[in-house]
Amino acid sequence: MSRVIRIVALSVLISLVAGACFAQTANQRLQGMTGIGYFNSFSDAPAIVGVRHWINEGMAVDFGVGLGYENNQVETGATETTSLFDFAFDVGLPIAFHGEENMIVYFRPGVTVGGVQGFDASTPDLNDKGYDYAFRGEVSVGGEFFLGQLGWPNLSFSGQIGMGVDVISPKESGADTDVSFNTEIRDVSITESGNLGFHIYF
Repeated sequence: MSRVIRIVALSVLISLVAGACFAQTANQRLQGMTGIGYFNSFSDAPAIVGVRHWINEGMAVDFGVGLGYENNQVETGATETTSLFDFAFDVGLPIAFHGEENMIVYFRPGVTVGGVQGFDASTPDLNDKGYDYAFRGEVSVGGEFFLGQLGWPNLSFSGQIGMGVDVISPKESGADTDVSFNTEIRDVSITESGNLGFHIYF
């Protein structure tokens, strides 16, 4: 009996090891697939809705757009109700450097172009007659985790963190872009970045 138990245990162990060795990783499975996703930034940037398409098992491409709108009350001697409208276009290139059956870890260079329209008492260069434009280049490290063990292999949750360089150009005619290494608006600034989101693949 003990010999039978040992044989069964050995067979199960071999099956598990073989399955781990030959199981298809998530990025291999996703080749040629496209996911619709939503990402919420840790910063004040608008949430991004977009797509991620896996070109091959090592590389994907992201396209996204975000819109935001906010009403504020500003104290400028008298209380004023003002509005802020912002938008963003995001392009990224996730490059997978580790993959498992339900997980992908990737490096992602990306570019975001956006704008803000409105007025804010703390940044008087923003007013209601035009846009301030922003350009961000960033590099991030992220992970995408799939719910394959729950029966939803094409649903993933992901998060990423990184560093970016923001260039914010004022809209005033003839104005020069201020250059200083801080986080004030209308500057060139080095900032941390990050977001959380999900994808549904088809």
